[in-house]
Amino acid sequence: MFIFVSKNKNPLFSYAVLGLGAIFALSGISTAFADPFSFANVQKSAQNLSRRAWKPRPISAGRYLRRLSPQAYGRILDVHPLWKGQDLPFEVVFYPLGHTFVHPVQMNVIQHGQSFPLPYSARLFATHGVVSQSQLPRKGGYAGFSLLYPLDTPPYHNEFVSFLGASYFRAVGKGAVYGTSARGLGIDTALPSGEIFPYFQEFWLQRPKLGARHMIIYALLNSPVITGAYRFTVIPGKSTRIRVRAVLYPRKKIKQLEIAPLSSMYWHGRGRGIRAGDWHPQQHDSSDLIMAARDGQWITRPLNNPLHIQVTCYLLNNPIGFGFFQQDRRFSNYEGLITQYQKRPSVWIHPLNHWGKGQVELVELPTNNRNTDNMVAFWVPAKPLRPGESLRVHYQIRFFRNDKQLPSGGHPVATFLGNDLHMKGAKTLVVDFAGDGLGHLPAQTPMHAHFTVGAGVHILHSSVQFSPLKHQWQVNAQILPARHHPRNIRLFLASKGKVLSDTWLYLLPPQKEAA
Repeated sequence: MFIFVSKNKNPLFSYAVLGLGAIFALSGISTAFADPFSFANVQKSAQNLSRRAWKPRPISAGRYLRRLSPQAYGRILDVHPLWKGQDLPFEVVFYPLGHTFVHPVQMNVIQHGQSFPLPYSARLFATHGVVSQSQLPRKGGYAGFSLLYPLDTPPYHNEFVSFLGASYFRAVGKGAVYGTSARGLGIDTALPSGEIFPYFQEFWLQRPKLGARHMIIYALLNSPVITGAYRFTVIPGKSTRIRVRAVLYPRKKIKQLEIAPLSSMYWHGRGRGIRAGDWHPQQHDSSDLIMAARDGQWITRPLNNPLHIQVTCYLLNNPIGFGFFQQDRRFSNYEGLITQYQKRPSVWIHPLNHWGKGQVELVELPTNNRNTDNMVAFWVPAKPLRPGESLRVHYQIRFFRNDKQLPSGGHPVATFLGNDLHMKGAKTLVVDFAGDGLGHLPAQTPMHAHFTVGAGVHILHSSVQFSPLKHQWQVNAQILPARHHPRNIRLFLASKGKVLSDTWLYLLPPQKEAA
């Protein structure tokens, strides 16, 4: 995330001072091109697009721009935000083509019920010596955009939402830094046939009203196998919320349709993942996948950096939600002056219409660095979507730093895994449980750890102790993994026959990998 504070008053390149009409005039585009706008029209465009053959997108970035490093690309900045100086709550800056973002997207602005195409201008960008102005494409278009709002630095606007690359977008709440990303749609992740990346090919930005607390964005999604119409309602705050409405139209038969995908990174931490000589105590954007079932059960699944691709499915019926959580908020447990992992947001998907039967799927990919998103989670509907049909989905994405999303009872907050010192092949497992429902119980409360393990796994010893310093209950167990296959382990706390915690669930590697 970058903080944008511009004091440039040059009216020649300022959308805010010139206004849309003047910008159109400079670019040779007339406001006569304005069209009446409605979400129904975007849906109709998506449906019509699904009935036509897919055509590959053009590459508009030159070879030099495509070879830019992420750091160099990030120095090319739009320094003339849309709506700057108009006392509007939101402003917009655009991303140039370059690095891996080589396909232009069409940008439009909605004002007074009319849609106006937003012309491209390379003169908006300050290149800071990375490239010359002549090396920017003259007619290339924008790669994406970010929203600015006076969230952290009022009265100045700072970036808090970014749409860039395929159907990726991400957001932060107050005081957070970018971490886990969301996507509009996923197709065939981790399947042998190869993943398909749907992409937003056109956006419409609704001009906000004075004093507005939300911003509305519309998008048209395309891909070789499916199209879609999207409406995003973006609400910044301590927790930033994005309400998503989507209508999907398949072009072809789809092997695996993935709703509300999240992408994150887990390299290592607390005995999970291979450190590869890294000195940091932990490096990850997220520590756990958490799921909430309609029957009231909450499940915490710690993430892992496996030796091989690992796909795990969790069957649910009309879930309450799921998401990636970053539970540890102490800087000393990361020691990342630049990365600031303690400030990365947790991200929660909450369905707002009936999703029916399906499964949350977790894909864990091996990595040996922090620069690769190797964690993916999404919802797969049980009922396949066929060509000629449509699917409406409505959900909210919440980006936040506190854990108030979790229930007030006990829940797993930390998982540690290491080699047992007394038995070859065995593992020592430590799980901390916290929450108001547990922290206020007397230390003498009889607490029991209830384990359920897969075939071939043996619990050799377990105990539960109260930690008065943390007001947590800690489970310590000696476990012998199965010999050849990964197996699930379930754990919850109970006292006098009453369940007092959510379910902790983990896929334990076999002895040959866990040793």
